[in-house]
Amino acid sequence: MSPKKKSMVLSIRLDETALAAVDLLVESGLESNRSRAATHLLNAGIGASEELLRKARSLANQVTQLRSEMVEAVKAGQAEKVSALLDRDPGLANARNDSGETAVLMAAYFRSTAIKEMLLDHGAELSVYEAAAVGSTARVAEWLARSPELLGSLSGDGYTLLGLAAHFGSEETARYLLDQGADVNARSRDGKLDNLAIHAAIAGNYEPIVKLLLARGADVSAACEGTWRRGFTALHVAAYFGRSGMIPLLLEAGADRAARTDAGQTAAELAVTREHPETAALLQA
Repeated sequence: MSPKKKSMVLSIRLDETALAAVDLLVESGLESNRSRAATHLLNAGIGASEELLRKARSLANQVTQLRSEMVEAVKAGQAEKVSALLDRDPGLANARNDSGETAVLMAAYFRSTAIKEMLLDHGAELSVYEAAAVGSTARVAEWLARSPELLGSLSGDGYTLLGLAAHFGSEETARYLLDQGADVNARSRDGKLDNLAIHAAIAGNYEPIVKLLLARGADVSAACEGTWRRGFTALHVAAYFGRSGMIPLLLEAGADRAARTDAGQTAAELAVTREHPETAALLQA
């Protein structure tokens, strides 16, 4: 038998220069965590920390620049540039902007389906909330299999899984969540909207999801409670955005034409104010 290798845990104190090098080694992707970066530094020699710092800083600047280019390319819908950046560094699939939003979520915001799929194909990591937003039902299922309590949870921004799926048009995911028992009338708690999934689907202009939610018992009388559209029922949201095709669906489901927002407007009045004459005509008929 070969003798066992001995190992020990050492506690060391790093000066500011060495600590900065450690952090930059992690940030630039040379090492996966601080412990490994410190080991790297020790192996190279503490005396070489300034050289490592320069190297790590250069790499970190390159990574930062590439991430910035990725974010801008996603926002601009430049699929070819996104593809070229991913070929250069597949890890850019997980690039984030300064607010922490991932590239794949931004692709969903800007409705860049091709870019979204490209990022997912390159291994973009998704939280359960991002998976719901971009319509990755399989990944949502994986998350819920591990943590069933996430079904009724809120994202860090205060949105429900069903609300995210509804707003971004992820019909398959919305259906899956409802089949798993998601509350069709659960309210987001983001502060600005505090709405239901049906409000989100109307705002996103996804009529098939509105039909799905109505079939599953969505409350057309429930009103938004956030600062942006306080007192807006589903009919008010449809009027605000001029969703003429959804008006008959909502009226058939029992929406009240006479309901008023907290500012005192009916849906018809709101449609007139927003210059949606076709929608206003439907509501005044």
